[in-house]
Amino acid sequence: MEGLLVHIHMKTQINDSGRKETNTVNATGRLLSKGDVTYLRFEEPVEEGLDKTMQTLKVQQGEMSVIRKGAVNMNQRFITGVETEGTYHSPFGPMRMLTDTKNVRFLWDESANRGEIRLNYSLTLQGEFAGDYDMRVTLKEDKETQ
Repeated sequence: MEGLLVHIHMKTQINDSGRKETNTVNATGRLLSKGDVTYLRFEEPVEEGLDKTMQTLKVQQGEMSVIRKGAVNMNQRFITGVETEGTYHSPFGPMRMLTDTKNVRFLWDESANRGEIRLNYSLTLQGEFAGDYDMRVTLKEDKETQ
């Protein structure tokens, strides 16, 4: 996969009934556009004792798919205003996911080679509400390692 080499900063804020949690991921990956669809592919930072996981974000107007393969396997579609179902496979076994997507937005500045993906959704895992998620992925061209 060719495409633009980018630095990725992914910050996810989770609000679960007043309990707040923030997760951040920093990685380098590739950004590629094909028509109206943009793909972002990167290797997730490895947690101790786990195999690596490759993550691909497929973004188009009002919709995004998250595909993860490796230590964690997941294929989930997020469509603005729609409830979607998927499965999250971790070393602990499969879990049913239900997402109610509030907003998916992708902005890209061609002249600066930087942009942002925003995703807001509510997550239910195995029938239990798991919180409201606000994910912000900041992308900028990685000129150092080209």
